[in-house]
Amino acid sequence: MVEHVDNQRDWVVTKSIWHLSDTAIKSFCETSTNSSSRHSLDPFYDSEHYRGQGGDGTVHWYYDRQEDIEATARGDLLREELLEEIEQRVGGLRELEDTGMEGELEEAK
Repeated sequence: MVEHVDNQRDWVVTKSIWHLSDTAIKSFCETSTNSSSRHSLDPFYDSEHYRGQGGDGTVHWYYDRQEDIEATARGDLLREELLEEIEQRVGGLRELEDTGMEGELEEAK
């Protein structure tokens, strides 16, 4: 069978139909299920090393943990930046007050 698409090369397409028996389908499904759930039988996933870090049997816990760590780090960084900004403003106000007091002392003389 040749499939034609405008402004493209012609593609030779071979289509075939497979007929599987119920036994073959059942065997395939069982094999797929067993191979995909094999990690639940792995003792690593029940170990203290894995569970102690927050493992719950999925990979998502790792990304959730990373997001929590990053959010905490962003919060700490923002807090530090705000403290620095406040210190700079307070320092600037103190300098203005000191300058103002020196000016008043000079005027009083």
